[in-house]
Amino acid sequence: MFIRKLLLILIIYSNLFAKEKITLYPDWLDQFQFAGYYIAKEKGFYDDFGLDVEIKPFNQNVNIVDEVINNDATYGIGKSSLILEKYNDKNVVFISSIFQESPLILISLKNKNINSVSDLENKRVMITNDAIESATIKSILNNDKNIDMSTLKILPHSGKVDDLINNKTDLMACYLSNEPYTLSKNGIDFNYFSTNYLNLNFYEGIIFTSQNEVLTNSYRVQSFDKASLMGWEYAFSNIEETAKLIFEKYNSQNKSLDELIYEGNVLKDLSKFDLGILGNINIDRIEDIKKFYTYSGINKSINTFNSNSIIFNKEYLILNGSQKDYLDKNQFTLLLKDSNPPFSFKSTTEFKGFEIDFWHLFSDKLSKPFNTEEVLNGNISYVFSNSVKVNFVYSYDYPNKKDKIYTKPIAKIPLVIATKVDKNFINDLSTFEKTKIGILSSLNMKGKLLSLYPKIEFIEFETDDLAFKALQKNEIYGYVNNIYSLNSSINKNNYKDLKINSSLDINLNSYIELSMKDRQFKDILDLVISKLKKDEIDNILNSYSQIYFNENLNYQQFLKIVIPLLIIIALILYLNYKLYKEIKLRKGIQKELLTLATNDTLTNIFNRRKIEEICEHEIKLASRYKTPFSIIFFDLNDFKPINDNFGHHAGDEVLIKVANTISKHIRNSDSFGRWGGDEFLIALPQTNINQTLSLINILQTHISNISFDFNKNLKISCSFGCYEYKNGDTLDYVLKKADESMYDVKIKYKKKV
Repeated sequence: MFIRKLLLILIIYSNLFAKEKITLYPDWLDQFQFAGYYIAKEKGFYDDFGLDVEIKPFNQNVNIVDEVINNDATYGIGKSSLILEKYNDKNVVFISSIFQESPLILISLKNKNINSVSDLENKRVMITNDAIESATIKSILNNDKNIDMSTLKILPHSGKVDDLINNKTDLMACYLSNEPYTLSKNGIDFNYFSTNYLNLNFYEGIIFTSQNEVLTNSYRVQSFDKASLMGWEYAFSNIEETAKLIFEKYNSQNKSLDELIYEGNVLKDLSKFDLGILGNINIDRIEDIKKFYTYSGINKSINTFNSNSIIFNKEYLILNGSQKDYLDKNQFTLLLKDSNPPFSFKSTTEFKGFEIDFWHLFSDKLSKPFNTEEVLNGNISYVFSNSVKVNFVYSYDYPNKKDKIYTKPIAKIPLVIATKVDKNFINDLSTFEKTKIGILSSLNMKGKLLSLYPKIEFIEFETDDLAFKALQKNEIYGYVNNIYSLNSSINKNNYKDLKINSSLDINLNSYIELSMKDRQFKDILDLVISKLKKDEIDNILNSYSQIYFNENLNYQQFLKIVIPLLIIIALILYLNYKLYKEIKLRKGIQKELLTLATNDTLTNIFNRRKIEEICEHEIKLASRYKTPFSIIFFDLNDFKPINDNFGHHAGDEVLIKVANTISKHIRNSDSFGRWGGDEFLIALPQTNINQTLSLINILQTHISNISFDFNKNLKISCSFGCYEYKNGDTLDYVLKKADESMYDVKIKYKKKV
C-alpha cells in the first residue's frame, strides 16, 4: 500500500515538472541561419519556459508545412512562400520573422556567361521545393517575361557548392551569407541574381505554426517565440561564441569557423538587429507581398484571406492555466508611502502618483482587482495567508536584496542636477574638480557617481529640503536626484532661486519588489510589463508634470504681474496669427504656382517640362555613378474612338484613371509624367531593361482591369516602349529609342486587331 502511494506521488511530481515537447523543422541544413534555436536549446532558454524542443534535421522529402499543420506542438521555419500556402487553405500562422530582408539569391559561376535573367533558359538550377515558390526567387525568375521559364531544369538541392564548381548545375539557390563567401575565398568569380526593382523586402526565416496550435496552446506559442528570440539576441550579440558552438556541435555541412562567423555578421545585418526590430512582422509588408504574388500571376488561387489572420498577435496578454488559477486564489496589495510626490502622495484622502497609476494599469490588463495599503511607521500587516504585498523600488542597476525578488524594469527615470539660477549650464560634470555635489542618500549610488566623477566630492542628504537649504547657502554647488522629484519639490515650495540645470547620463529604473515566495506573481507582472507600450508609460510619467503653487503665495501681487503679461502675450499671439495667415496664404499661392509649373492640370502628374528635367538629372547620375536607368514611353491604344464615341469627358476619365493606376504601382523613387495627349513617360532610376520589362507586364495587367463609369464593359490597353540608358547617350537619343520601341509595339497591336 505504501509503495503504491509512493509511486502515485512520484508520478504526480514528475508530471508537475514535465516539460512540454515541441518539434521544430528548419528549412535547410545546419548553419548560422538557425543559430538562435541552437542557442535557445544549449543555453537553457527553452528549459526556462518549460519546453523540450527537438530540432529535426532538414530532409528535402519532408513537407514542413504539412508536418506543422497536421501535428500538435510543431513549429517550422519558412519563407514568404508560406503566403501561397495560406491562399491554398493551409492554416499557417506567422509568429516572428528573423530576417527583415531576404538573403536568398541565385548564383552562377562567371565562366557560365549567365549575365541576365534572359540567359536562364534551358539552364540547370539547384533549388529546394519551398524556395521555388518564395517571393524572392519568383521575383527574380519573373524579371523577364519574354523568356520561357518552363525550360528551367530544376534539380534537387545537394547543399554543396562543389556541385556548382564541378559543373553539376548551372545555378544554385543559396543565401548571400554563405556560398559567395566560399567562392570568393577560393578565388572563383561568380554572378548572382537578387531582387530590388520592386522596392519590396521579403521576409525570410519565418517562425510559423498551425492555427490550431495558436487557438489551443497560445501560451506555448508565446513561450516558444520568447525563448527563440532570446536565443537570437544572444547569437547576434555573441557571434564568434555562437559560430564556435555550431562549428563543434551543429555542423552537418562541415563549414569552417570563418565561414560561420561571416554568415553570422551578414545575417545580423539582414535581421536589422541593431534597429531593435528582431522578429517583427508588419501587416503592410504582408499586404505588399500578397499584391506581388497576385499581380505577377504567381498566385493562381481564387481564395482570399485577411492579413491579420496570418500574424500571431503578440500584444495579447496570454496566461497559462496555473497563472490564471494563482490570480483567482490570491489577493494583491501595493504598499504606499505618503509624501513622496510624484511617485506616491495623498491628495485629500486619496493616493495618487506614478506608482498607483502603474498598479491600476497592471490591474486592468490582468482583469483582476488590486488593493492598496498605506505603510504607517514601517508596519505592514498580513491579514490573509494568500495576501501578496509588493512595493516599488528605484535603482540605477538591478536590485539585489536578500530574500527579495524584482520584476523587469518598468520605466526609466532620468537623473538631473539642480543648482541655483545664477549657475551656468553644466555641459560635462567630469570637468569639475574639488566641487561639492549633493545626492539623495536613499538612491544608494554615491559609489557609482564617484567611479564616474572621482574628482567631485559627493555629499549625501536624507531629504530634498535639507539639500535645497545647503544649495541656497552655497554649501554645495548642485544636488542630484530624479527629475520628477526635483521638479515637484522646486515648484511646490516655490524655490525661485533654484532650477534644474542639466541631466546626467544615468537613469533610475523602477521595479516592483516582492518576497521570494511570490515568484509566480513576479512572472505574471513581468509578462504584463513586457507588453506595455511606450505611449502607456509616457502618459503616466507625463501626467504629473504640472506646477505646484505655494499655498502662502500673495495672489494680489501675483495678479498684478500676470494680468499685464497675459495682455502682452495675447497681443503677440494676435499679431502672430495674422502673420501666420499671411504666410500660409503666400505659401499656398507659391505651391499652386509651382504645381501649375510642374504638374499636368488634368491628371495631376508631372507635365512634359518637369518629367524631361527629371530625365536629364537621372541621366547625369547614371553616367556619373555607372548605375542603370531606364524609361518607359507609352500611349493608349484606340484612344481617339473613345473621344469620338463617348465625348471628351469620357476621354478625360480614361486619362485620369490610367494616371492614377500607374502612380499606385510604381516606386516612390520613380517619376511619372504626361508627355502630351494620351502619351506618358515613366523614369526608372536604378532599373535595368529586364526589370523594366517585368514592370511593364505588371502595369499592363492593372490597366486592363480598370473600370470606367461611362462604359463598364470598356477594356483598354497601352503600347509600351522602353529603353535602358547606355553610357554616352543623350536624353534626345534615349527618348527616340523608347519612342521607336513603342512604335514597334503599336504596329504589332494593330496587326492583331
